Amino acid sequence: MVNEVQKAKPSQTYKFKVRNQTFEWPSRTITGREVLTAAGLLPPENYKLDLKTHGNNYREIKLDQVVDLEEPGIEKFTYISRDQTEG
Repeated sequence: MVNEVQKAKPSQTYKFKVRNQTFEWPSRTITGREVLTAAGLLPPENYKLDLKTHGNNYREIKLDQVVDLEEPGIEKFTYISRDQTEG
């Protein structure tokens, strides 16, 4: 029996968008806090983060809530400053 040399799997990155800017993340999961920090929105506590879902709906993502980036497609986030009012 011949031993096969196993090739190292290339490190995979996952993509997500905040408004129209694309970011890469080294892990399959990301928290709301990490999304805001990666986008330079600091401190993250000053922002409300939403994830765009099917049907053009939005779901609020809390700072410590985990989002799985392995779902098909690129996750799209939007935000507003907590000192602004919606609508």
